[in-house]
Amino acid sequence: MKVFLPTFIVFACVISLVIGNIHWKDKITDASISQPGIKEKKETSKSSSTSEDLVKYIGNWPKESKELYKERLSERKPFRVLIVGSNSLGNEKYNLPDDLADQLKHVYGDTVQVDGLIYDLMSSQFVLQNKQEDLIKAKADLILLEPFTLKDNGNVPIEDSLANITTIINDVTAASKKTQFILQPPNPLYNATYYPNQVKELERYAKDKEIPYLNHWSNWPDPASDKMKDLLNEERELPNENGYKIWSLYLEEFFIKQY
Repeated sequence: MKVFLPTFIVFACVISLVIGNIHWKDKITDASISQPGIKEKKETSKSSSTSEDLVKYIGNWPKESKELYKERLSERKPFRVLIVGSNSLGNEKYNLPDDLADQLKHVYGDTVQVDGLIYDLMSSQFVLQNKQEDLIKAKADLILLEPFTLKDNGNVPIEDSLANITTIINDVTAASKKTQFILQPPNPLYNATYYPNQVKELERYAKDKEIPYLNHWSNWPDPASDKMKDLLNEERELPNENGYKIWSLYLEEFFIKQY
């Protein structure tokens, strides 16, 4: 009897715990069934926070582009960036549009789409052939334009070169009022004389017209130094791969900056 009583008490406690546990699980199951919206709300919140996280990186973008990017996010459409210019932008082996597309994809995923249009033309040829139509057809939200300044060097007077930029921008924005432009110079050259003055005029033009200007030359070494030779191809006319990396890094830091 002394042995049976403690055994009976332990057995009774175990039964009580098992029954209580079953009852508690039933209550949890009932609560889950009665609130079917809990899971959906969490998923919606996650999607919303993802959009907020993405917006944190557009700190450098023009104001209009920031607003349009938010609009594209709400529409679940990609924000289209188009990089346009001369063959200063690259070649089949290495080019800025492809490199920037890869870099931005790591941060923005499919919410930003980068394409490129590269022409072996001077600005006058570009306008004469009405290549603005290519830009219009691309339906870009933001166009980063390298306006053929290096190709124009020694061939097109700077005043005509700047007038051609105005024509390009006016024609495109007339067809697509939401499209914004950013200007950037071509690559620097080693120990050039007249060409740097053309680039200064381009920067002054951008300031006067209140067009954002990306001065990636600030990332390059002094054009008069021997270091510049190591960043250009054998003809010393265009960047080599190391030169493009310097240029690309500048663009990457512009397009990806947290508030």
